[in-house]
Amino acid sequence: MTGLGALPVECVTSSSLSYPVGIMCSMDRKIAGIAEKQHGAFSADQARTAGFTREAIRHRLAAGRWERAAECVFRVAGSPRTWEQGLMVATLACGPAAAASHRSAAALLGIPGFDRCGVPELTTHRSRRPRSASAVVHRWRPFPDDHLTVIDGIVTTRVARTLVDLAGVVPAARTARAVDNCLAAEIVSLAALHDTFVTLAGRGRAGVSVMREILAERLLDYVAPASELEARYLALSRSAGLPEPVRQLDAGDDEGWVGRVDFAYPELRLLIELDGRRHHSTLLDREADRRRDERLRAAGWRIVRLTWADVVQRPAETVARLRLLLAGAAA
Repeated sequence: MTGLGALPVECVTSSSLSYPVGIMCSMDRKIAGIAEKQHGAFSADQARTAGFTREAIRHRLAAGRWERAAECVFRVAGSPRTWEQGLMVATLACGPAAAASHRSAAALLGIPGFDRCGVPELTTHRSRRPRSASAVVHRWRPFPDDHLTVIDGIVTTRVARTLVDLAGVVPAARTARAVDNCLAAEIVSLAALHDTFVTLAGRGRAGVSVMREILAERLLDYVAPASELEARYLALSRSAGLPEPVRQLDAGDDEGWVGRVDFAYPELRLLIELDGRRHHSTLLDREADRRRDERLRAAGWRIVRLTWADVVQRPAETVARLRLLLAGAAA
């Protein structure tokens, strides 16, 4: 007996490595469990915590069981080379204080317009020297605990922090649309966004003026456009100098609530509905719209339905049509 209980005493050896087989199996299971949660990747520190010495790590690399993914980061041989694995590798390479951020965080969080592709992007403590040459690495103060979450096993910035970060790396219009998408989906609040901005705003930080302007246009009673089409319609309406409509109006008749409409001029009894490219297209959708429109017209509302083509491809014609409708309704 060797003091190892029921573990076998046969040994795996290399030039400078000697481990009982049972211990090696236990260590391998530990690191396999870690890698499974991290898209096949793990750090040298995690391997050492699992019991691997430098000699044992070299043995696994030489045997082809592991592959070196970055400095002090490995991947299990044969694991899928996904975007998520690349981001995990980059984050591990920059140390335990690092987190996915900016465009990568937006993709992980599912913010529309940001896909899981491209170069990994992350943030780490500005005093730490990043060890990843295959990623965009931002340096900033240590993260407050409430700025971080975990998505698919990857530590990443929360929605409010991500939106403030995006203001420094993408065009202002794209940042504004990301803010509206998150507000409409109710995955962030204006209060949280304001608080996070105050925490981060300071000299030398990119995007501060952009985000300040975006927030100045969105007070706490702001209603975000629910779609890209709504955002484009609002931009068209404002650029043409049309009166500002009421957004997301709950309309009804004597029998009660009928539905929520995209835009309205209540004093003119005029409703504007936007039919998106992926909605209002099936037979059931069209039938439901028809029944709702009939009830609203019977209640004295005039209804205008605009499509993507009306707003995006024929803006001048649409503006002229709206001017006539508004003038006629006023008369």
